[in-house]
Formats: sequence, C-alpha cells, structure tokens
Amino acid sequence: MTRSLSLPQPSELKKSITDLLRQKGNRLLAIGDIWERLADPDVTRDEVARAVEELENDGTLLAVRGKRYSLLEFTPYHAGRVKVHPDGYGTIFGGDEHDIFIDRKAMKGAMNGDLVVVRVDKRTPSYRKLYNRDLIVGEVTQVLRRAHKTVVGRLHHGDGEPFVVPFDARIDHDILVHPNDTMDARDGEMVNVELDRYPDRSSLLAQGRVVEVLGMIGEPGVDIEVVIRKLHIPHHFPPEVLREARSVPSIVPPEEIAKRVDLRNRSIVTIDGETAKDFDDAVDVRFAPNGNFILGVHIADVAHYVTEGSELDREAFERGTSVYFPGRAVPMLPEVLSNGICSLNPQIERLTFSVDIEIDKRGRFVDRKVFKSVIKTKERMTYTNVNAILVNEGVAEPSGPGKANAVELPADELRAKYGYLVDDIKRMHALYEVLRARRDARGSIDFDLPEADVQLDELGDIRAIVASERNVAHRLIEEFMLAANEVIATELVLVNQPGLYRVHQQPDPQKLEDLKEILKEFKLKFRGDVEDVRPGELQRILRSVAGTPEERFLTNLVLRSMKRAFYSEEDLGHFALGLQHYCHFTSPIRRYPDLIVHRRLAELIELGPLYGDRRNQVEAAHPMYAMQSSERERRADDAEREVMEWKKVIFMRDKVGMAFDGIVTGVAPFGLFVDLDEIFVTGMVPVATIGGDFWQYREREHRLRGESTMREMRLGDKVKIEVKSIDEDRHQIEFRLLEVAGSAIARRER
Repeated sequence: MTRSLSLPQPSELKKSITDLLRQKGNRLLAIGDIWERLADPDVTRDEVARAVEELENDGTLLAVRGKRYSLLEFTPYHAGRVKVHPDGYGTIFGGDEHDIFIDRKAMKGAMNGDLVVVRVDKRTPSYRKLYNRDLIVGEVTQVLRRAHKTVVGRLHHGDGEPFVVPFDARIDHDILVHPNDTMDARDGEMVNVELDRYPDRSSLLAQGRVVEVLGMIGEPGVDIEVVIRKLHIPHHFPPEVLREARSVPSIVPPEEIAKRVDLRNRSIVTIDGETAKDFDDAVDVRFAPNGNFILGVHIADVAHYVTEGSELDREAFERGTSVYFPGRAVPMLPEVLSNGICSLNPQIERLTFSVDIEIDKRGRFVDRKVFKSVIKTKERMTYTNVNAILVNEGVAEPSGPGKANAVELPADELRAKYGYLVDDIKRMHALYEVLRARRDARGSIDFDLPEADVQLDELGDIRAIVASERNVAHRLIEEFMLAANEVIATELVLVNQPGLYRVHQQPDPQKLEDLKEILKEFKLKFRGDVEDVRPGELQRILRSVAGTPEERFLTNLVLRSMKRAFYSEEDLGHFALGLQHYCHFTSPIRRYPDLIVHRRLAELIELGPLYGDRRNQVEAAHPMYAMQSSERERRADDAEREVMEWKKVIFMRDKVGMAFDGIVTGVAPFGLFVDLDEIFVTGMVPVATIGGDFWQYREREHRLRGESTMREMRLGDKVKIEVKSIDEDRHQIEFRLLEVAGSAIARRER
C-alpha cells in the first residue's frame, strides 16, 4: 500500500471541469450542468461545487450572469498577483503576455501580493514609456486571496486613534488600531499587526490589533525581526511539529545499522566554517587499485527521519529553506533534528546517503555507486585549519588573513591534532585540482568574489563589515559537492526516475548586448554570438579582469546579465556550470528540494524505478515542489539581502561627513550609484547635488554628460565621495561627490 504524498495533489476533477468549460458550446455552465456533463458517474454534485469554488478562488473560473461559470480566459477579466509600486499604482506581470497596469484609484483596496481579478479596459500604448512595453489598463473587481494576514510597521499614537504605518512601502494603507489593542507599545515602536479588516472600495484604511511588539528601530536585532515579519517567514515551529521532532530517537539503533553499508572505519571528516552548528555533508578521498581517485560524499539521511506526509514534512515544505542572517538563522527543521540526530557530529554514528565516485586523472567520472550508509566522522574540521594544513605542507598558497573569528592553530598543534589525517587532506587537494581543471575545461563560470561578512559584538551591535574569506578549503568542498550533485542528477536521468533539478538557462540576448556595450568601455571584447553564448566566454571575461580594481564591479555586471537559477521537474541543464544534468542533493537539513531528491533515491534503491499509479502521483507533485521551493528560495534571498543592506546602513550611521573612495556601479537620470572600496557599502549621489554643469542622462551609454563642458561620468569611474546622510527606514545612504577620476567636482546647493 503506497502512502499519500505530503500535500494535496492537483485534482483530476478540477482538470476535468476546466477541460469541459474549454470545449465549444460548454463555455458558460451552472454547477448542475457541469455535474451532468462530466464523464465520471462517481462524482457527486457537492464535490463538483467544492471543486468549482476552489477554481474560482484560484482565479481560473469566474461566476458570470448569476451562478453560471466561465473560464477566465473567455472573459474580459484577468487574474494574477498584483505588485504595488511605492507610488501606489499596481502591475500584474503577464510573462509572455502583456502586463496589466492598475492606477492607484483602481486598486480598490488590493494590497501588494494579493491575488486579484482585474477587468481589462483597453490597450493603452501611452503607458509604454513607464515600462518600455505596451500595457493593458485594468481595474480590480475582486480580491481572491489576501497576501497579508499580518503587517509589520511603526505604531503612532497621535492625537486620536493609534495607527500603524506599514514598514513595506508597497503596502499603501495605514492600519487603525483600537487603543486597547496596542499591547502598550510605545510611540514609534515597531509592531506586528494582525488584520481584522482589509481596505476596500469604501475605505482605504485597514483595521487590526497589535500581536507583537518588536522594539525601536536601531536596537540590536530589531531589523531582523522586522524583515522576518515583513516577508512572512515562519520563525516558530507549531507544537505538533516540535512534538514529532522530539519523538525521533537521539541515537542510531543497531537494527538500522545492520541494513546499511558500514563506513564507520573510513577516514571521513566534515569541513565547515567555525560557526557552523549543523553538518549535513562529510567527505573522504581514497585511491582505487588502478590509481584512480574514489571520492566519497556522505550526506545526512534526513529523509529517514522526516517522512513523507508527516508534520515535519509539511512544515519543511512550507519553509522551503533555512534563512541565514548575521548572528541568527531561521532553520527549516527543528534544532533537535538539524543540530542533533541529522547532523554529522564528530565521532558519533549517523545515517547517511553516500555516493562513491571513481574519477580518473583527467577528471572523468569512470564509475559511481549510490547507497545508504552509516558513518562515524573522524573529525569536525574547519576551512581555516584545512587551509593551514595544506599551506604548511606546501601544496597550497597562503590565501591572506582570515576573518577575525577564524582561529588557525599553530603548525605544531595542527600536526599534533590532525597529523593522522594529513595524507587524506593532501589527497583531497590533489583530487580538487583534477576536478578544478575539468571544470575550467568545460568553461564553467566561477563567481569567486568575497562577500560582505557582518561581524557582531556580544551585544549584537555591528563591529565591522569585512570580506568573507574563501580559501582553498572552501573551493575544495565546493568542487566535491558539485561532483556529487552532478552524479546524482545523472543517476536519476539515466534510470528515468522522476527528479527535482536545479536549472539555469541561457542568458537573455538583449542583456548580453547591453553587457557587450559596457565591456567596450573597458577595452574588453565580447566574442561570439549573444544568441548562442557559451559559459566559457563569460568565464574568459571574468578571468581577464581578475585582480583589477574593476573586478568586483564587472563581475557583478556579468552576474546581472544572467538569468536566475530555479528548481524544475524537468532536467534542463545548468548553463553557468556547463552541466547537462544537475540537482541539489547535498544539503537536506536546510533545503527542501534536496530532501525530495533523497526520497526519489531511496525509492530507487528499495523498489527500483517508479511506474504506474505511484509514478503518476509523484510526477504530478513535482511541479508543485519545484514552484514552492523556487519561491521560498527567492523569499529567503530577499530577506537576507534586505537585512544585509540594513546592517550596512546602521554601520554607516557614525560615518556621516567622512570621505571614502569608490567606483560608479550605476547611472540613472536621478544620480549615480557608488560602491565604496573595501567595506561593501552602496550609496547614491543625487544628480541635483552635482555642480559644475547641467548633467544630461544618456541611457544607452550608461553615463551623465555635462551640457556645456561635455565632461562625462560613467560606469566604472573611480570617485571620492563624502557620506552626506543616512535614511535608516528606507535603507538608503546619500553621498556627495567630491572627485571623479582624481578631478574635483563642484557642489550644487539644494
């Protein structure tokens, strides 16, 4: 007997109803007519009514002429999620179709992210200037599903009734709060409000009650709390989930060990950062009798504990991924699992999914074995100490000073503590060089730039923003994980097993044309056809600027020209990595797609390739898993980015009036965007503050040009700025331009 999947599956009944209404002559039917014309005699009228209601709530059907239903596609209406601009107007993005513009007056109480029905009026090319494409104009007629049950914002007591101004500038509605429902929050304090009444056609004011008091802007940690609630990231586990997590045994039972390949005697280690608390991957490298390498990648068998259909599974699906902030993480799984039985802690028996890959001296994957195993890691190694061992052994170059919180043991202590593993680590490095050469040969793109690392003190205040270290140990583990992900994806494809793949598609040709023009300014030539560019060409450009002052800026430009990677039930390949097959397999503690891949592998090992009803059931669920995982990943990225930008603004509060060097990374009609050297902070120079001329914006050339002097300011220019002001609410920093390419710039008073 097969188990049901963890989430509701796409309804065959709903599909039958939409197919029926799409047929000629059946395009406007009452519920009774739909029930009578369906081919399935076992379906009841009540079941049809419920399915029609769900389709209506999804924006697929619309009730017209009373209670007769039509597919939305046959009406002058459209449905979609509305994205609200801070100025109050909204847009429903249509993908390949025309976007729908909604004037502020036509929003009718809809809020950012709501699923709405819009009546389309007419084609209005006059809006083309706004988005550089034709738009259809519409008016909201119905809100099908609200995106916000709660809204985070600043409470104001004022003279009358208290109200909350949403922190999200895209929510264009203040929220009234009864004086008894403020939880005694102070004036100006950040709060989370549960909405009791939404804005509508009659009133643009919402009503609600304070359910959390978060603190004042500027207090340590409040920024993270605000962003978590703004993006509705689940941060408390429901009692039933914690109860289920606590019921999981804390040790591996002998009977389970007996079912698996025993790897407890192999020299397997974890290699992670100093502050890591959960360890879901471990590695070892051996030599085969023929001299080839055997790479072992061992991943925590989370699927053994988070079973399909369980409360833990439902919560993991809802969260989709762990979210990481400076000094804090919001995990996908409860800590008792992520830091306990699922974590590959040192010298403790743990259940794993292993892949052994035989690799020859040219980097070719000669053979592979995928199996369930039990391991007992020898050590919990850090990137810092593995790098130090390799440097001390003379097989790697020093990578410069590490981070302030990275502790590198002296050479004699390293040898005393890890001497028995030195040969294993040197063997890992030898394999890394082989894999790295293979990756370079296929033209894989490597965005190997340090990122901003926010360092906090004991009170949670920002001590410094420094470049995160990436030494050879980081790259070594990255190559091993890439190899495992590629092999697992290939395994699923070759046996025709349903999978969940990590997909990255060819860049948009127009974006590459824009990149091509910018590169000319730096005497860099983009070779080949933008319609059929290979990743190796972009990697060649990145290598040509490595070590130059423009490296960070130009690398970011190349990155912006590419599409975003996503999850898909289809194996579409990974452009940036230059791989035909790729999936995520190596982080099931923190990513839901990896957990799904583990389940497919487990079924493959235990039952063989899926077929029949079970295969149909699995394949029907995978698009939903892919869509949810991609959306949750975007939400996590947005949250991490917003907190990082906020931290940078807080860090710059005491630097108003100070001068810094930087580079122009953006040119707009309203000013210049400047990245500061060394400290990973971006700010804007308003064009209204730049004196010496009247500056005209030249869009195609990405520059400002002086009308009388013909002097230019353009992408990549070296500048000196002064920090003028900080707007913490908007996460914005204003600069004043002092010099461009060493020449002083006059100041224009506003």
